[in-house]
Amino acid sequence: MLTAKEFSAWITIDGDEAPEYNVETSENQQEVTCWIPSDVGKKFTVNWTNNSLPGLTGGGVQVDGLKCGFEAIAAETRPLHLFMDGLAETDTRTRPFVFAPLQLTDDDTYLESSSHPHLGLITLEIWRVDIGGGMVPASIAAPAAMKVHERSKKGMNQQVQFGDAVLHSQVQSAAIRRIGYAPLVTFSFKYRSLDVLKANGIAPSAEPGSRKRKASASPEEISAEKELDADEQEAARLKEQIAALTAKRAKRNPEPAVKQEPPSRTATSTASKDLIKVKAEPAD
Repeated sequence: MLTAKEFSAWITIDGDEAPEYNVETSENQQEVTCWIPSDVGKKFTVNWTNNSLPGLTGGGVQVDGLKCGFEAIAAETRPLHLFMDGLAETDTRTRPFVFAPLQLTDDDTYLESSSHPHLGLITLEIWRVDIGGGMVPASIAAPAAMKVHERSKKGMNQQVQFGDAVLHSQVQSAAIRRIGYAPLVTFSFKYRSLDVLKANGIAPSAEPGSRKRKASASPEEISAEKELDADEQEAARLKEQIAALTAKRAKRNPEPAVKQEPPSRTATSTASKDLIKVKAEPAD
């Protein structure tokens, strides 16, 4: 979780908080940047909290340079949690954020077109805001998948796209006016596949389950690790002995075979409840 001033922000991927690597914070505490691992086909949500700042604030989200709307909730409760999980394509349809493969092409017309400086970047800007009086339908069109020339992908292999529409009850958005000349805080999440992050030394490359001793480990910590290793080896040895004795006993006293009836099939049902959020495009 990233924190700056009175705010915190994080990305959840399929409901789990994404790990953050190489976190950098500006001296004025207004910009925080990190790297997160992305995974093709998984949905993600941008989350943030106003931990203590009074008054009305809102967050604007951009993915790969695309403005995805603005959100604010008039409430005095702190901390106040907000999130954005996709585009409000209409007032009854939301297209969730999802990591997708980057589409490459050898068509030189794409090589001559403008570059994509924000590809691989999820940005959250938090502003002080006012809410206007009129209510308007939430509506942001989901763009087509981006195409990039294969000679200019610059190590990128993913982009953000939008999943199948989620239908929900009708929601409306208020006109929102940003106050000030700059956001209070900007959180930036640079996403790449985990393999790319490991190859560039951003994410640790240790295999799951392996323990790497810290260079600054105390003698007590080193001794504890050695004892833990010894305990694991002893447990494995005992497990092998038990398995061998069990097999030996089975040979001496074979048990009669018991016919098992197939389990009965029972009908199951699941229910899901979509979280409905108001999406509002910031007024310029």
